[in-house]
Amino acid sequence: MIVAGRTGSDGVRLVLEAEEAMLLSELADQVDSVLLLGAEDDPALDRLLPNAYPDDLDAAREFARYTRGSLVDGKRQAAQAVRDATSIGDGDRLVEIELDQVQAWGWLTFLTDLRLILAERVGVGEEGTPDQDEQRDDYLRAAYEWAGFVQGSMLEVLDPTES
Repeated sequence: MIVAGRTGSDGVRLVLEAEEAMLLSELADQVDSVLLLGAEDDPALDRLLPNAYPDDLDAAREFARYTRGSLVDGKRQAAQAVRDATSIGDGDRLVEIELDQVQAWGWLTFLTDLRLILAERVGVGEEGTPDQDEQRDDYLRAAYEWAGFVQGSMLEVLDPTES
């Protein structure tokens, strides 16, 4: 994967191998599934949509009633944008994606959501360290780390800091 600034404008240019594009598309499907079909007691949903009022059940329900639908819609739209951009045709070996700043920040929203779900699935705690007492899937951990690399690379392009 290559992540670079867009020529002549603000934004990001991604060059993905076909396999990377397919992986991102599949992961976007999985994020969408968690948002659409996730069980109420799924801890990944708790990470995506945390309780705003943990000490006040009534206030938490009221807050969720007014905000949850739009939050889920926004997250699903971000996942759909990634799916749309990563669709590949027959014979494509590379997928080039040009994102303006707004689109790039939408991708970053998706990558954050993806990493929160994967963190829950592989046992990465709030402090960013894996739980040692649970056996986890190496594929999911690799996807978590790769998504972090993509996210970090995009952030470096969007918000470069001078040393």
